[in-house]
Amino acid sequence: MKEAEVLRRLGEAVGPENVSMDPAILDGYAFQSFGNLGESVPWIHRPVAVVLPSTTEEVREVVRACRELGFRFKAFSTGWGAHGGPGGEGVVQIDLRRMDRILEIDEKNMYAVVEPYVICAQLQAEALKRGLNLHIIGAGCGTSPLASCTSMDGTGWTGLSTGYNCRNVLAVEWVLPDGEVLRLGAAGSGLGWFCGDGPGPSLRGIMRGLFGARSALGVFTKAAVKLYPWPGEPRPDVRGTMDDLRAAVPPNFRIYLCIFPSFEAYADFAYRVGDAEIGFMLCKNSIGLILSIFMPRLLKRLPERENLKAALNAMEHMFQFMLAASSPGELEYQEEVLREIVERSGGLLVDLASTPGFGGAVWWGMIRGALPPLSFRMGGMMGTSFGTCGAFDNCVNQSRVGAELKRRYIEQGKLYDDFSDNAWGGVYEGTGHYGHQEELILFDHRDPHHRNGVREYALEAAEAMRDRNFGVGLGAFMLEAADRDRIFGPHTWDYPAWQGRVKEMLDPEGVADGSFYCAD
Repeated sequence: MKEAEVLRRLGEAVGPENVSMDPAILDGYAFQSFGNLGESVPWIHRPVAVVLPSTTEEVREVVRACRELGFRFKAFSTGWGAHGGPGGEGVVQIDLRRMDRILEIDEKNMYAVVEPYVICAQLQAEALKRGLNLHIIGAGCGTSPLASCTSMDGTGWTGLSTGYNCRNVLAVEWVLPDGEVLRLGAAGSGLGWFCGDGPGPSLRGIMRGLFGARSALGVFTKAAVKLYPWPGEPRPDVRGTMDDLRAAVPPNFRIYLCIFPSFEAYADFAYRVGDAEIGFMLCKNSIGLILSIFMPRLLKRLPERENLKAALNAMEHMFQFMLAASSPGELEYQEEVLREIVERSGGLLVDLASTPGFGGAVWWGMIRGALPPLSFRMGGMMGTSFGTCGAFDNCVNQSRVGAELKRRYIEQGKLYDDFSDNAWGGVYEGTGHYGHQEELILFDHRDPHHRNGVREYALEAAEAMRDRNFGVGLGAFMLEAADRDRIFGPHTWDYPAWQGRVKEMLDPEGVADGSFYCAD
């Protein structure tokens, strides 16, 4: 098909200035190293064209144009990861960056209605002014809450008090692969956005399942996101950026490092916190991860200093724990309960709030989710493994197995040495009975030895998840769909076949690129 015809038809949908087939621009969309284990890292497939719609109606027209032209489409919001780009040839990339409006913040019912390119930092800044907050996933504040709610996974630091985004999604607006618009929940009856289910059977499971369809079932153009109470100042006094953050921990907050002697004591602490119903945040950021963010050169040299490495590794079983209260009496009560739980768990409590120049940066870094981009400083790339959500004993066991498996790859020089224990995650929805621990990996995607090591590790980690009955975790989605389905499908009620049926029902012509949802 001639380029002029493609530009004309897509230009009719969004305006000619919002379409491009320029090779230099297309290559910019094809450079995706995160989550890319292919032979051509850091490159993925180049899209046929890129379009930038600004309204739901324009998205509908783009989808219809793709059907007429014989192309598939793939949509993304902030576009962090290979899963946001084309999984093959003949795909039009729908870049939703022009749809960046917060449409509504309902203070009484505690939700916000957002478009795809609203990022967490943007929504949080507006929500805090109203005494509200949102859940920011571990990928950081530059991500789209609509994307993690509708199309991806979504767990973050403050999940103890703000849930997690798989269940924080309320009503949505959804452009189906045939160009029709479907509104789920209360919005489908014209009754607002406060509820994501009904009337009648809920379609939320088909819409996103556990990990989302990643644009394989259409494009989400609006979503209502649940908000939570914020006990802090409406405009926190924070200055600087990234690792140069300067802030003071407010008097109604506390942040601690909680260190335990064993995996078992570490897990017991999480359960007891849930039972006691205290805390604002419970999350593990390992010593290896902290050093890779703040001191990557030091971390690269530590393998030469075994004694120092061993001393730091003594803090393997630890959490960062944050308290927040609406009154001095509530804060005093939570502190007393926390100290009792730490003592009963055989742990050690370190007050980070009083650490000059560091406590405030950690406090805001975790509330804002501002630190994740710094994790790329070590070697330019990172990945993840394991990460099945479930009872916290299961999660802790995943981190133990992941660290043991990684150690072998580190010793062979196939991954960077991050002390092997680099589990990240915590508990969610106010209980130790639901949480996750994903085992992070640090590597240099420019190093062929590392690239091969990451692929080997990802496959072996997935097989370990299957063989130890951990379930399907976030790390499984580092794999190609064919490998993921081969490893897990026969052990999970043949989910690939069911996903294929959903895909066939909603997209019989295969107009939406489903490469990262189900294998062909």
